[in-house]
Amino acid sequence: MTGYPSPKEAIRKRLTGKTGRHFWRDLAELSDTEVFKRFAREEFPAFHSRGISLNRRSLLKVMGASLALAGLSACKGEEDEAAFPYVEAPEGVTVAQAKWYATAVNFAGYAQPVLGKTFTGRPVKLEGNPDHPVSGGATDAFTQAALLGLYDPGRSQAPLHLGKPADWNAFDGEMSANASALDKARGEGFRLLTGPISSPTMLRQINGMMERWPKARWHVCNPVPDALRLAATAQLFGRLLAMHPAFDAAETIVSLDDDFLGPGPRQTLNARLFADRRRLRQTLKGQCRLFVAEPTPSMTGSVADMRLAAPVSAMDRLLRALGGRIGIDGLGDVDLSAKERRWVDSASDALRASRRNALLLVGAHHDRNIQALGLLLNEKLESLGTTLRFSEPVIATPSDGPRSLETLVADMQAGKVSTLAIISADPAYMAPADLDFRKALQKVSLTIHAGLHIDGTASLSQWHVPLQHDLESWGDARAADGTISLVQPLVRPFYDVRSAQAVLENLMGHTATDRDLVQQTWKAAWGADFDSRWRDSLNHGFVEGSALPLIVPVVTGRNIPPSAASVDGGLTLVIRPDAGVWDGTLSENAWVQETPRPLTKITWGNVILVSPQLAAEKILKNGDEVRLTVGGASIKGPIWIMPGQEAHTLTVTLGYGRKVRDSIAADLGYDAYAFRRSDQLWHGHNVMIEPTGRTLTVATTQSHQAIDGFDFVRSMDVSQLDPQSRPDSKKEPPSLYPDRPKSDPSWGMSIDLDLCIGCNACVTACQAENNIPVVGKELIAEGREMHWLRIDHYYEGDVAEPKSYFEPVPCMHCEQAPCEMGCPVNAAVHSIDGLNLQVYNRCIGTRTCSSYCPYKVRRFNWFDFTGSDAESLKAMRNPDVTVRSRGVMEKCTYCVQRIAEARIVADREGRPIRDGEIVTACQQACPTQAIAFGNVADPDSAVSRLKAGSRDYTLLEEANTRPRTTYLARIEDQNILKKEGTG
Repeated sequence: MTGYPSPKEAIRKRLTGKTGRHFWRDLAELSDTEVFKRFAREEFPAFHSRGISLNRRSLLKVMGASLALAGLSACKGEEDEAAFPYVEAPEGVTVAQAKWYATAVNFAGYAQPVLGKTFTGRPVKLEGNPDHPVSGGATDAFTQAALLGLYDPGRSQAPLHLGKPADWNAFDGEMSANASALDKARGEGFRLLTGPISSPTMLRQINGMMERWPKARWHVCNPVPDALRLAATAQLFGRLLAMHPAFDAAETIVSLDDDFLGPGPRQTLNARLFADRRRLRQTLKGQCRLFVAEPTPSMTGSVADMRLAAPVSAMDRLLRALGGRIGIDGLGDVDLSAKERRWVDSASDALRASRRNALLLVGAHHDRNIQALGLLLNEKLESLGTTLRFSEPVIATPSDGPRSLETLVADMQAGKVSTLAIISADPAYMAPADLDFRKALQKVSLTIHAGLHIDGTASLSQWHVPLQHDLESWGDARAADGTISLVQPLVRPFYDVRSAQAVLENLMGHTATDRDLVQQTWKAAWGADFDSRWRDSLNHGFVEGSALPLIVPVVTGRNIPPSAASVDGGLTLVIRPDAGVWDGTLSENAWVQETPRPLTKITWGNVILVSPQLAAEKILKNGDEVRLTVGGASIKGPIWIMPGQEAHTLTVTLGYGRKVRDSIAADLGYDAYAFRRSDQLWHGHNVMIEPTGRTLTVATTQSHQAIDGFDFVRSMDVSQLDPQSRPDSKKEPPSLYPDRPKSDPSWGMSIDLDLCIGCNACVTACQAENNIPVVGKELIAEGREMHWLRIDHYYEGDVAEPKSYFEPVPCMHCEQAPCEMGCPVNAAVHSIDGLNLQVYNRCIGTRTCSSYCPYKVRRFNWFDFTGSDAESLKAMRNPDVTVRSRGVMEKCTYCVQRIAEARIVADREGRPIRDGEIVTACQQACPTQAIAFGNVADPDSAVSRLKAGSRDYTLLEEANTRPRTTYLARIEDQNILKKEGTG
C-alpha cells in the first residue's frame, strides 16, 4: 500500500487521550486515514485495485528464476571425483532417501557452514551445521537463499571472448602464451583483482603467483570492508586485528550505530550469542541491557532497551560524553541536547555497573579515530579480554593495504597495467564512483573476468569465464571466528564452468582440478596424517582447532584521538548495504529480492528513507520520486517515510540500479554507488532533495494482512518475570463447540518475541523447504505474496522515536479453527495430532477459509506457476512437499513432511517420537532459536514448559480459536524507560 499521506494533526489526534498502549504498523494506520480503513476492511488486500498492471514478461522471468532449471538436462559437466553424490542412483540405494553433506557457502569472503540435503544427487535444502562453532545449526536468510543461486538460469554457462561464445581450449591457449610473456617480464604489468578472500588454498595460490611474478600485484575490491576498524586497531595496538565481541558475556551493550544483529557475514554468530545472554535475563540469572544510538533504524536498534535517534555527527560527542562519565580524562566538555544527555546518563550508569562485563561498539563505517576512542573506553572498563577479544584478520589484506583498489586504478590510468584478471568481483559496478573504474579499464590491453554472472565488469572485459557455484565446488574458507571450513560439492557442475582456484591456475598457464588444489594445501599442512584428517574434516565440515587464536593485545598508543570535524547544518546521507541483496552480489537471487526487508517490508527494489519530520516539511508521501544530489552526483528514487529516522538524515542502500540485460534485477531501484567516494564510502553531507512530481510503485507488505483495532504484541517488565513453569495455572476459556480430544502426540509451537530480531531466516527457510514460488514485484504490490510465514513489524509511541517489535506469524493451527468450519468442501481439516491441514485435491478456490481466518495466514494461488515446467524444473524442489497448482489455498503446515518422517523412523524403531526430534524449517534456521516446537500433550516437553511460563499468551485470545501457536511476551526494563522519561 503506497501513496498515503501522514498528517501530523491526524496522528496527534489519534494519540491524544490514549491511556493504554497502542501499536501501529505504518503512518496511515496511525493517522486512521480513510485510505487505510478501506484497505483494512477488505479480507484480501489483493482485491483492492491499485492500478497495477501485471507485466507478463516480467512475471515469466521471475517464475523462471524462482523455479529455475531450464536446460539442466542438457548441461555438460566434467568428470568428477568419487566424493561427489551420485547422479544416477547405484544399485541398492533408496531413491527417496536423503543424503547429507557438510560443506559451506561463501558470503562476503566468509564461510557460512551448512549441511546440504540431497535427493538422488540434487541439492534441495541447506541447514546450519550443528557441530560448527559459528553456526550451531542456525543460518541467516542469505545462506538459505544460496540454494537458489545454484539453480539460477541466469548464471553464466560458458566462456565468452569479445562478447561471443568461446571454449576453454582457446582461453587456456591464450593464458598459457600470456603466462610465458609474463615470466620474461617477471610479472610486470600483471594485476590480479579479487573479492574478499579467506580461503587458505586461494591465498596459497596467490602467494605462489606473486613469488613467480615478483613485479605483479594482488588487489581486492570489497564494497563492505572492515578497513576503518582495522585501522583503529593498528592505531591503538600497533597491528591490524579483527574484533570478536562476546555478546554472551556482556551484561550491558552500548552500540553507537553498530547494527551487529543486522545483515552481514557475522549475523548468525552474533545473534546466537546475543540470544544466549537474553535467556539469562529471562531466567533472572543475569542482566542483558542494550543501548543504541543511530541515525537510521536498524534491527539492533529495534530490540534495544533504550534507543536514541541521533545524527552521524553526534556519534563522536556521544562517545566522548560516555568516556567522561566512566573516568577518561582529556575528552573536554561535550555539548549535548537534553535527549542525548538522558541517553548518555542511562548508558553510562549501566556501563559503570557492569564494568568488565560491559561492551561498547562503534559501527564499522565510522572514522578510525572514533573507533580507536571506542576501544579506549573498553580498555577503561576492563572489558578487553572479557567481552571484546581480538585475532589476526579473518579476511586477507593485500600488500597495498585496504585501499589497494585505488592503487590499482591509479596504475591502470597511468598505463602500468597490461593484464588485469578479475575473479569474483564486479568493480565496474561496485567501485567508488570517483575512481571511474570503467574508464580506467579501457587502458588495459588484456582483461579477464571470472564470475557467476555476465555482470557489468564481464560485459567490458575481453574474456569472461564462468565460475562454479560453491555447492558444486571443492574449496576452503574461514568462518567469522576464523575456523576453516572445507567446501565439498553436493552435485556435479551443471554447466561448462570452473572453480576460482582452477582459473587462478589457468592464469599461470597450468590446469588442475579444484579438488587437487585444495588437497595440495592440506597435504602440506597435515603431512602423514592427511588421509585421516581429510576424511574427518569433510565429515564434520570444518578443520578441528583451526579457529584463529583469541588474544588480548597491549595498548601501545593511548593518545586521545582528535574530535571529529564539525559538519555544517543541512541534510546528511547514510549509505548502507541492502538487507536483501547486500552489496548487489545477490541481486540475481529471486528469493532475497522477494523477502520483505525487516523494517520497511519492501521487496524488489530500494527506496530513500526519510524522517516523518522531513517528509512533512517537504510535503512528501510514500512513493514520491525525488532527486538526491550530493556533490556532483545525483540519483532518482522513491522516498519512504521511516518512523525513528533522525530528522535530517536520508538513507540509501546499495545493490540496485543495475543495467545488465536479461537480468531479474535490471532497472530495479537506483544505484547508490554513485554517491560513494574512495575516502568516504558511507556518508555524505549537504544533500539536496528535490521532488520530480512523479509517484512510483513501491512493493511493500507492511500493510498486508493488517487487522485493524487489535494489538498483537505484548511485553512484560523484567520485575514481573517468574522463571517457574506452572502447567496447571492456565485454563481454556469456555466454547460453544465441543472440545476436541487431545491425542498424544499433539503438536504445538511457541515463539519468543524477546529473542526474535526479525532477520527473515525463518521466512526464506520456509520458502526453500515448502516449494513456495516467487511471484514478482507486480503481484507483491497487489497483495498476492505467497510466503507461508510473515514477520509483522509493529511500532509503539511517537513517530519520531517509536519502539519497534517483531512478530513472526505462521498458521496458528487452531483447535477451534474457523477455516475448518467455513470450508464448503471440507478441504480444511483437523488431524488427530492437532494440525490444521489443507487437502489440495479438495480445494475449489472459494477462499472462504481465508475470509474466516482472523490471523490472515492463508495464501491463494492466483496463477499457475508450475503447470508448464519441464522435468528438469523439478530438481530443486523438495520431493516431500506437494507442488501446488492454480486455484488452491495454501499455508503453513508445521512442516508436516518432517513430522511424518520422524513418525516413520520412530515406528520403525518401536519407540515414541523423542522431544526435539522434529524440528520445523523455521525453527531450524532461526539464529536466536526464538521458535520452539514439540508435543504439547507432554507436560515435560520443551514447548510445554515454555507455554506454561508467565510470558505465554495467545494472539486474539478473545476469538477463542485456541491456537496451537502461542507467543512469549517481550521483556522490557521499566527502570531504563522511567529514567528516559524523567531525564
